[in-house]
Amino acid sequence: MLSDSSSAKLLLNKYEMKHFRQIAEIHLPKELSIEDKEKIISNYIDCDQPNPNYLQLIANIQSNKDKLVISPKLILKSKKKIEEQEQQFFKDNSGMRIETSVIFANNQENVVSINNEGLSTSATYSSNWIRDNLEYATLLNNFIYLFEYVDLQMRCTLVNKESEMGVFERHILTSSKNAYVKGFFFEHKNHFSILQMEGYYDQLFRNGIRLEEIIEWFFVEYLSTEFGANNFRVTMPSVNSTFLEKCTNVMPALESVLKQFILYVEEGHIDLELFEIRSEHLIYKNIPSLIENKYAYGIGNEFHNVTFLLFSDQSGLGYIDETKKTYDSFFKLLCNEKVKISDYPEFDTPKIEWLIKNNYLTVDEAGSIVFPNGVLILILYELYTNDVVAYWKYSFDGRKILNELKDKNIIEFESTLFSRPEQEYINYLLNKSQFNNGLDLRNKYSHLQPFSTDDENKHTQNYYIFLRLFILTIIKINDEFCSRLLEDGPNIT
Repeated sequence: MLSDSSSAKLLLNKYEMKHFRQIAEIHLPKELSIEDKEKIISNYIDCDQPNPNYLQLIANIQSNKDKLVISPKLILKSKKKIEEQEQQFFKDNSGMRIETSVIFANNQENVVSINNEGLSTSATYSSNWIRDNLEYATLLNNFIYLFEYVDLQMRCTLVNKESEMGVFERHILTSSKNAYVKGFFFEHKNHFSILQMEGYYDQLFRNGIRLEEIIEWFFVEYLSTEFGANNFRVTMPSVNSTFLEKCTNVMPALESVLKQFILYVEEGHIDLELFEIRSEHLIYKNIPSLIENKYAYGIGNEFHNVTFLLFSDQSGLGYIDETKKTYDSFFKLLCNEKVKISDYPEFDTPKIEWLIKNNYLTVDEAGSIVFPNGVLILILYELYTNDVVAYWKYSFDGRKILNELKDKNIIEFESTLFSRPEQEYINYLLNKSQFNNGLDLRNKYSHLQPFSTDDENKHTQNYYIFLRLFILTIIKINDEFCSRLLEDGPNIT
């Protein structure tokens, strides 16, 4: 086993690879030591044609004495091998052409125009409109309504969503069980958002405004004036600091305002003396919310069954011979066609009968399959496509349905500042506490202190990522205070 470099695949299949179906358990010799495993991995990297997918698994391994222990030197060796293979590949192959552009133009008539053509996306924003609307609140709202960092439920749109991934990405690509799942569209929209931030930052600066000043205004003045939330404090990086210095200083500022928010939720106000002596570590999933039942998440077998049958492209219910059309899901088929149970082969009818029995579907007088409760189906669709819904963004009737789903153990409520998908996204960007492929930006600047000779463009891009998180935090905190006003309305029983 030690002399066979392909043994590394067995180790990686057992300890690292994410499997989409049950596989036979892999048994290794008890005599195989930690050192032996590392030698096998090293030999695999050195072999003639190591699989790049396995190399990527190796590069992201987080050592565990009960599984695999890989030295930093070996991880670096794997990363260099990946770079070598990529250079060789793109030397011989042109690849796919993917273009993303963000333009701020004086001659742009509409506030924004977005053009999607194939794999290319271009967005043009009106510089004149921005110049004519320089109120700080409006400039922050642009991240919602122009750049769409969040949707109408104030959920971050930049997170990876399984519903935005193709079948190949979801079920065939090799990935680690400990990795943050990233699809093509995730990479595309995050790159696009960085271009938006970079261009907007420059536009504001041309108009004599620093985005950092707007952030300070939000916490120090706006929260106090609008909601009576006093004593928030934040100091952003200075105008004269380098981007390396900005990256080093911005995370303490972000963590400080989040800790202040935690104190506000717990105490109802910010006691600066108490704040200064608190020293707890910031864990994003533990940041509380001001409002009850803020988010709803699907749970249990019934939720997974109904959402799979209605919304998945793998349910087998999106096509019938009568229409000769294929839809992505049973839901879309029912929205566009008149369908009867008799249109389906016998082996599919139990699925439909289960949906009818559980009141997700019914049959009308003409024999067509219809939705008895459209609001319920749309809520389930939102949960399927976004993994979370915001309770207080629904009408009285919608919240009543959510309460009924909770009583049936189909969903559960949770009250945190960030939703679970947002928590995972933030952890992916900032650390490796949850995912082995995280960018680890917080630790990069707070612990390792990158060399000042590093590529300045890299520090610039990382700073825009930090600013993007700051803006997301502002949107979420503002939504907390606004939603609390709604929460004080009539209760639903």
